[in-house]
Amino acid sequence: MILGAHFQVAWTTMNFHNRFKVIFILAALGLLLVGPVRAAETIEKAKPEDAKLLKEVFPQADFFSVKAGKYPHNKAFKAAPQGGESTLLGFVFMTNEVEPDEWGYAGPIEILVGLTTDGVITAVKVVYHREPFGSFSIATPEFAAQFKGKKILDAFEVGRDIDGVTRATISVDGATRVIKKSTRHILRQYLAEEQSKK
Repeated sequence: MILGAHFQVAWTTMNFHNRFKVIFILAALGLLLVGPVRAAETIEKAKPEDAKLLKEVFPQADFFSVKAGKYPHNKAFKAAPQGGESTLLGFVFMTNEVEPDEWGYAGPIEILVGLTTDGVITAVKVVYHREPFGSFSIATPEFAAQFKGKKILDAFEVGRDIDGVTRATISVDGATRVIKKSTRHILRQYLAEEQSKK
């Protein structure tokens, strides 16, 4: 009873970021206890032309599912040898389909993101944005490259763990924010689905 009261006080004094960390760690521990996630059901695969683009941000995957989910995404799978069950590696999604209200300087930013089941970004690719400053934009390879290997619990703060790279400050902030928010939405959705299966 006393322990429960202490936990309740600690929980109510935590900020959102720390609460998210606690939830993520507990859910991840639960998944570790169950082992690798296997795809038991028949998987409807993405079209070859779609898979080619998806593989750009998730090269480790052998194939991808069709897009589905409250937050639309394609699942990335490792094929099982000799007809066994495939292993779910992660997800690929467009940020604007998960967080449509995040914009850059002159309009929406569409970024393709690969994310593992344990919350690590495999790669990002800026698909579309409108930037009035020409080469001073988020489309530079250096901007996208710095997200590879980032964990969703990282700060994602320009000037702290994200280099602005360009002088397009508003777009850099918007792109960083949309990657941070959308990766967390996708992983929360996945963890909720896994918990509901238990």
